[in-house]
Amino acid sequence: MVRPLIAPMAEGAAESAHGALTDKARFRIRGMAAGTDNIGLFFGEDIFIAIGSIVLIVGFLEQAGIRVEALHVSLWAIPTAIVAFLVHGARLLMFDRQVKKDMAAPGASADAEGGR
Repeated sequence: MVRPLIAPMAEGAAESAHGALTDKARFRIRGMAAGTDNIGLFFGEDIFIAIGSIVLIVGFLEQAGIRVEALHVSLWAIPTAIVAFLVHGARLLMFDRQVKKDMAAPGASADAEGGR
């Protein structure tokens, strides 16, 4: 999903906000888009009961003699997902400020036009 959809949308949003992007900014945005997708999938999937990771956790615990319900595993994953959302949200705000600062730097527009 990142390469065909999320990264081009993130680049387009950055271009509409900051103008033409430098190659450095473009690649950093692509990397952050991939990282954001990974964090969302990793921490968000355990909240949804029908995902294989919940079945894996419940099965592993049953083999160890611990009986748990899939719903309880999902409910206990919610606080972790909320913290991950808040931490990564802060990272995205800092990243946006850095891109804005990089694009406002002298020579950034010349790099962007020369690289295209």
